[in-house]
Amino acid sequence: MSHPSAEETNYRVQMETSRWLIIDATMDNEVSVEVVEGDPGNVVDLGDSIRQAGWDQIPDWPRDLAGFKHWPAPGQTSTLTLSRPQWDLVISALEGWSAVTASLGDPENADQAEADRALVELVRTQLLEQGWTSR
Repeated sequence: MSHPSAEETNYRVQMETSRWLIIDATMDNEVSVEVVEGDPGNVVDLGDSIRQAGWDQIPDWPRDLAGFKHWPAPGQTSTLTLSRPQWDLVISALEGWSAVTASLGDPENADQAEADRALVELVRTQLLEQGWTSR
């Protein structure tokens, strides 16, 4: 019996759906930058696959801008299953964009940077509980 490699292992993380929207937006930013810069590391495909996974796995994902007006419901949670490379990109992108946001120096951006760092810790904690190890 063969065991899946670390690359093939999937990990599940539960969070408030509103927090996944931060990840979705971060992936959108990451992909946009890589498209402009030439994407030497294949981030575009991986980032797009992360966004698609959220759209596929979260029930009732709105299909138009108007649908986001009252979605997600307060306190709604979702469990997302991604591969190790996908979660690695989520963490590195959140950390990178958090540093950019924090460097802007105003209180609103400082709050967003702190929220991003807290989201990284939430994700990392759940991954570690499943045997994920930092690279």
